[in-house]
Amino acid sequence: MLTFNFCLLYGALFAVIGFAYARVQKVNDQLPRTGLFMLYAGLLLWTIYLIVLDRSGVLRPLVNPPRIPVFVILPAFVFIAWFYAAGKHRPFIQHIPIWQPVLIQSFRIGVEFLILGIYLKGIGPVQATFEGYNFDIASGLLAIPVAWLLYRKARIARAATWIWSILSLLLLANIIFIFNTLVLRPQMWGFTQNPISAEFTQMPYLLIAGFYMPFAVFLHVFIFMQLRKPKD
Repeated sequence: MLTFNFCLLYGALFAVIGFAYARVQKVNDQLPRTGLFMLYAGLLLWTIYLIVLDRSGVLRPLVNPPRIPVFVILPAFVFIAWFYAAGKHRPFIQHIPIWQPVLIQSFRIGVEFLILGIYLKGIGPVQATFEGYNFDIASGLLAIPVAWLLYRKARIARAATWIWSILSLLLLANIIFIFNTLVLRPQMWGFTQNPISAEFTQMPYLLIAGFYMPFAVFLHVFIFMQLRKPKD
C-alpha cells in the first residue's frame, strides 16, 4: 500500500505538470509543439535514472560522504538553476496565476504521510516524521489558505505569500538537516548508529529526495519569481 501511495502521488504530480505545460502552450507560441513530449521524456529519463541508481546499489550503504546529495539532489538542483538562469520560466510566469503553484505545494501533506509510512515500516526513525521534529506538513496545510488569499486577491495575499514561502523553505531545510544528521551524526539523536535503513535509497522511497523535495524547491523559486512581478 505504501508503494502504491508513492506511485499515486508521483503520477498525480506528473499529470499536474503536464496539464500546466499544455495549458500555457495553447496561449504562448514561444513553446515548441513538441514541448510536452520533451517534458515527459525528461521526467521519464529522470525516473529511469533513479531506478538505475536503486538497482545498481550506488547509493548504498548510507555512509559519509553521503551519496544521495551527490548523485540525486545535486543534479536536480543543477537543473533547477539552469532552468531559471536560462529564462525557461518566463512563458509560464506570464500565464500561470501565482495561486496555482502555491496550491500545488499542498502535495507536501501527502509527502509527510508517506514519510510517516516509512517510519511505520521500520525504514526510518520517528524523528524524521511530523510525530517527531519534521514540521513540513505545516507548509502544505498553510499553502491552501494562502492560495485562497491569492485567488481572492486579498490585500494581505502577497505579504502572506512571502511569509509562507520563507517559512516553508526553512521547514524544508529542517528536513534536510534531520535526515543528514541522522545519517552522519546519529549520536545527536541518541542513536549509536545510523537509524535509517538502506532501503530508503531504493525506489519508491528515493522519490522523496529525488523528486518531491526538488519539486518543492522548484515551485518555491517559481513563486518568488512571480512575487517579484509588479502588482496587477
